[in-house]
Amino acid sequence: MDESIVMDLRASKSGAGVLRIAAVIGLVAVIWYMFLSGWLKATPGSVMTQRQNVLFNSDMNIWLDRMVGNAVSPEKAVHPLEIAFWRPPVRAVQHLLEFVMPATYAGIFAARLVVAIVHGGGVGFLAFLALRVGVKLPQCILLFIIYLLFTSNATASLPEHFGISNGLLSVAFVAPIFLADAAVRTGFLVIMVVLCGGTTITNALYPVAALWQYFFKSMRARLMVLAVAAPLAIVVAVFLYMKSYVIHHFVNDYSTFRLLHDPVRAVVYGVYTFLSPAVGPTPRIMREPGWDMVSYEPAHDVLRFSYYLGLQAIGAIAWFVLLFTCLAKAIRDETARLYVWLPLGWVLFSAVFHNIWGDELLLFSPHWSWALMALVILGARELSINFVAAAFVPIVVSQIYTFLKIKTALETITR
Repeated sequence: MDESIVMDLRASKSGAGVLRIAAVIGLVAVIWYMFLSGWLKATPGSVMTQRQNVLFNSDMNIWLDRMVGNAVSPEKAVHPLEIAFWRPPVRAVQHLLEFVMPATYAGIFAARLVVAIVHGGGVGFLAFLALRVGVKLPQCILLFIIYLLFTSNATASLPEHFGISNGLLSVAFVAPIFLADAAVRTGFLVIMVVLCGGTTITNALYPVAALWQYFFKSMRARLMVLAVAAPLAIVVAVFLYMKSYVIHHFVNDYSTFRLLHDPVRAVVYGVYTFLSPAVGPTPRIMREPGWDMVSYEPAHDVLRFSYYLGLQAIGAIAWFVLLFTCLAKAIRDETARLYVWLPLGWVLFSAVFHNIWGDELLLFSPHWSWALMALVILGARELSINFVAAAFVPIVVSQIYTFLKIKTALETITR
């Protein structure tokens, strides 16, 4: 990597003022996520806290049982260090809150707050990057309003691991850009491998990919490492599949292999990967006594482009124009180009992975929604305020409409 380009990006805009603005945006994000999780009924006594699979297949109530209660996770192979990392801070915040509210309320509020802080911290890091690469403040504010209204935040704001993963991956993307010392950067990414992978095992792949890009300077070295590491990774994956009941269960029960047996449908899911985290369509409601659910894929039904007929189609088109305009500008920009490949590769990997495995695309979308925003940031510094505002209006109107539809659907589920 050309260090002069790296230094140019670091020096493009600096100062304590940028840090303060980014901190304010991060704080606004924390407040917003707290509001959103409460608005979506992550509150004591609600159906959301009493059973799983109420909203987009979320297991929020099970996560609460592990963090606030003493439930043992049967999914250690998939979330190996989740309890070790996140139960202690949730418990600490809960104990503090018990001085001012009942224990039942304090536990759920604490879980929501910890998730909101980690998730909002990731927003703050992305805002810092945006301002440092030269995105003007008015454009930055409009873009981050869009980001806070991403439909993926319907699951990321809930007290579960998705918002945490989103925040960690955001930090794993932004921080290495500004770490000048190679040893410090490598050490940081190793820590992020443990944090991201300990929370959700597949998310270790992003900081591993970042290590691969930053540590090995030449393409030849990278290809040699990839040629050795890929077969080893396959061997390890097969071994875990054969030896771990949990991984065997997850692979067998949630694999679709859509990419192989239904490539036309896989294209729909691929487009949704870029689209639905930002502007989702109106959700469906699965009606089954005792298991009613708000979903885009109820009873394992498939996603369709026709779900976007109506207002959200306008917002979806505006989002695509904004995203791919920024992507094109970032690729043409010699300064930003080096940083495009990791988030773009992560979104493309997610599109392939979730055409092989997974049963509710939106549920998992916080794992890569940050990367979509990163691509916008990297190409947004030359955008005029008129262009951003023209995209902002239909996107935000559609996003608000979608959230209202999600809320209306959720209100119909009472048990």
